[in-house]
Amino acid sequence: MQAKRMAYGWTLRLEAGEEIVSALAAWAAREGVRSGLISGIGAVGETELGFFERASRTYVRRHFRGEHEIGALNGNFSELEGKPFPHLHMILAGDDFVAYTGHCFRGVVTVTCEIQVVTDGSVVTRLARPDLGYNPLALE
Repeated sequence: MQAKRMAYGWTLRLEAGEEIVSALAAWAAREGVRSGLISGIGAVGETELGFFERASRTYVRRHFRGEHEIGALNGNFSELEGKPFPHLHMILAGDDFVAYTGHCFRGVVTVTCEIQVVTDGSVVTRLARPDLGYNPLALE
């Protein structure tokens, strides 16, 4: 990953073979980023998206293989249990132009992934809530 500091945050470029979620978490830990807006585009191969089922409090997960364009990568940074937490959603499409979307658990870059992170140095935390099946923002 390459990173450049900008007036309102950062511009990042992930290379082929890098996994988006873990690369963002590791980068944020190094740079001390604990809040911010994430926006990106690029291309992925092996990807895992999820849809949260409220009744069961679990995610239905689907794996995607092959080449896919990232139509949108959106999310935010917060802190969960003292560590940076990138919360991401992705829209991806293959050569049939059918779009799939969901919570991004994993995405391995195949060509490049260009990401903007808007941050002001604040800290936003999440509450660990296994009883809910997800970890809500703590904005008190």
